[in-house]
Amino acid sequence: MKVLSNGKYKSVLHRSLVNKDKTRMSWAVFCVPPHETVIGPLKELVGEKNPPKFSTKTYAEYRYRKFNKLPQ
Repeated sequence: MKVLSNGKYKSVLHRSLVNKDKTRMSWAVFCVPPHETVIGPLKELVGEKNPPKFSTKTYAEYRYRKFNKLPQ
C-alpha cells in the first residue's frame, strides 16, 4: 500500500485483545501476485511536484527486500 501510493497511505498495525469469555474467529487473507509482477508508485500519484519515493521492482525483489528488512 505504501509503495503503490508513493507514501501517501501506510498499512495499519494489526492488534487484537484476547477475550477469555468469547470465541474469536479470524481469517487470514493474502494477495500474492506472480513473482514477475512490477511493483512501484502508481503513475497517477507521481509527478514534478511529487517525485517517486520508491523504486519500481518485481514482486520477487520487493518480497526479498521486505523479508530481509532491506530498504525499499
